[in-house]
Amino acid sequence: MSASLTEQQIPAFAQGAPKKLLIDGEWVPARSGRTFSTKNPSSGTVLTEIAEADAADVNAAVAAARRAFEGPWSRFTSAQRQNVLLRFADLVEQNIDELAMLNVVDMGVPISWQMGRTRDGVKPGSPVETIRYFAGWATKLHAETVENSMPAPLFSYTLREPVGVVGAIFPWNSPLAAPVWKIAPALATGCTLVLKPAEEAPLGPLRLAELLQELDLPPGVVNVVTATARPPARRSPRTLAWTRSDSPDRRRPDRPSCGPPPGP
Repeated sequence: MSASLTEQQIPAFAQGAPKKLLIDGEWVPARSGRTFSTKNPSSGTVLTEIAEADAADVNAAVAAARRAFEGPWSRFTSAQRQNVLLRFADLVEQNIDELAMLNVVDMGVPISWQMGRTRDGVKPGSPVETIRYFAGWATKLHAETVENSMPAPLFSYTLREPVGVVGAIFPWNSPLAAPVWKIAPALATGCTLVLKPAEEAPLGPLRLAELLQELDLPPGVVNVVTATARPPARRSPRTLAWTRSDSPDRRRPDRPSCGPPPGP
């Protein structure tokens, strides 16, 4: 892709004021005031600045997600969660060209390949169809009544419950599909989220978060923290959804997380 083509087609979202963190329903700067640059890999030019979260920001995001999980989000029925995801899918489909171009200028994927994969909104495996697939599961996850073999008149059953706050960390090489793989099942099952995009390609995930904000979700259901290192947060998500290429027990500074793994 030529530099001139990139310059002509850079989405407005990839320019302008520094991008902020999404915490408790509000777009806020990092508490430290620090930012880092995201660049167009085809030209090396800086696209915009991104807020750089530290432990204080991550702690605030996890706390907000827990408040939402224990508060208003817990009162959403499975049908309401399904409706949230179906509306999210519609928004992603309506903005798919912009999202694809953000991938092109921020991550460096060839435009012909990216647009071919995302313009067909009903293509199996597309982000839009992934969201709609998990929306269907929101109303189809049921508990069971289990036959009991104990010598007593006992009644046994299982109960499916959301685990709580999910820390979702995803890589640079699929900044549109990877967050959807984590957002959709978490929301379908009633969990809340703290998202940590890769520092090499944060713009697509941040734009997805903007679209989620249009759904008027309770504050804290989805939070986004961006950073170039692993913030040593004190508050931990209940579980981690972590896509990475090396062993999970290696603490590399270029493999950031959103806090230490949860305890037992």
